[in-house]
Amino acid sequence: MAPKRNNLAAVVIILVAAIICRAEFQVNTHTTNKQENPDIAMDGAGNFVIVWNSYLQDKSSNGVFGQRFDQNCNPLGEEFQINTTSGGNQREPSVAMDTAGNFVAVWQGPGTVEEDKEDIFARRFNLNGQPVGSEFRVNTNTNDKQLCPRTAMNNDGRFVIVWESANVPQEGKKAICSQLYDSNGMRIGTEFVVNDGPSDGRYPDAAMDSQGNFAVVWMQDKSSNSIMGRLYNADGSSKTEPFEVSTITLSSVTQPSISMNRQGEFVVVWDGDPELAGLDDIHARMFGPNGTAIGEQFIVNTTIEGPQQNPKVAMNNRRQFIVVWDSKINPDINEREIFAQRYDSTGEAIGDEFQVNTYIEADQKRPAVAMGQGRKFVTAWQSYGQDGSSDGVFGWTGQMVGSADFNGDGLVNFSDYCILADEWFKIGEILTADLIEDNKINERDLAEFCYQWLTGH
Repeated sequence: MAPKRNNLAAVVIILVAAIICRAEFQVNTHTTNKQENPDIAMDGAGNFVIVWNSYLQDKSSNGVFGQRFDQNCNPLGEEFQINTTSGGNQREPSVAMDTAGNFVAVWQGPGTVEEDKEDIFARRFNLNGQPVGSEFRVNTNTNDKQLCPRTAMNNDGRFVIVWESANVPQEGKKAICSQLYDSNGMRIGTEFVVNDGPSDGRYPDAAMDSQGNFAVVWMQDKSSNSIMGRLYNADGSSKTEPFEVSTITLSSVTQPSISMNRQGEFVVVWDGDPELAGLDDIHARMFGPNGTAIGEQFIVNTTIEGPQQNPKVAMNNRRQFIVVWDSKINPDINEREIFAQRYDSTGEAIGDEFQVNTYIEADQKRPAVAMGQGRKFVTAWQSYGQDGSSDGVFGWTGQMVGSADFNGDGLVNFSDYCILADEWFKIGEILTADLIEDNKINERDLAEFCYQWLTGH
């Protein structure tokens, strides 16, 4: 009991700091009109950047803007504009960041040639948030529309961009296209088509491991609305043929999300229901580095009233992952809330599903999530009316599991173990050693404690 009494003040300080860090925060400083469609990326130290599109802020429909934050959610500098061409509608941004904090943002915007309707653009930034050159066009095929870009980056700055392209490679088809880049922003090879066969491909996403190997997922837009995937080597050569991620036929259109750790293990999430979009659930499936499924697909959400939609996923290097989504709890009211569920490396839920947003008026939707190398994650979403003018972007940060440094001395050691041992199998009290946050201390907390003691993090 002595270690627990002697360190009570330190424990209280730790808990207060955690509460402060985990408060909901506003991302955008310009609040006029709509700020929508956020995306997040995080570096190895826990610093992160959030991007979004903002209506009329650059005086011409939507523009793409960003804000950098340190690991304690303090803004780094001012809100900044990402696109340099401001004419027309720039929207649907995506962002990826390397370990050092260099990042690339991509979006879709007005085409650059006369017969073109929409192109994919990108811009690189260094670890201090300074632009590395101006924006550049990603796609080489400029026929018709290029839509829904997503990007992924590895530890040293190599990145891939994927998007949906109309009338490629043949008239009437929607293809998933991709372009690979090195850490200097130079193209590796040429633009290539990911999906094979006669079926359309829509709503792609991508993820990359530490070596630059990457995976692409998309919705195969025929009667089944199947979720498909394909793996690539770091040089852009195909590692697998397209394979089916989902095993249950879906009646609704969905945008899958993928996250990968440094070893190439990955998880894919999507929403859907076999019969009706109004009954959508959040589905997930785990895979090994070679595309071998680790078990069957499973349902993430425990709330089943109303549609659960727009999921995003983030995975850390321990194969722990978190899924976020928006939930329309009351089918009769057009308002949504943001929910999340954490998972351990085996795909077992860590604690219960929980509501992320604390502001519950009006509509919260379109969440995004990112995770660094440690336990921390950050999620952001668009919230109607919260900043006083239509939609704004808000965020929240938490941890996958708690810190085993219970006494706050900067170390995980025998003193901390004594606190855990004193609380072993206790339920229903204030449990300092509840690393899993499931209101009990058991073998799962002990396993996490041992990991942090042996690894130092």
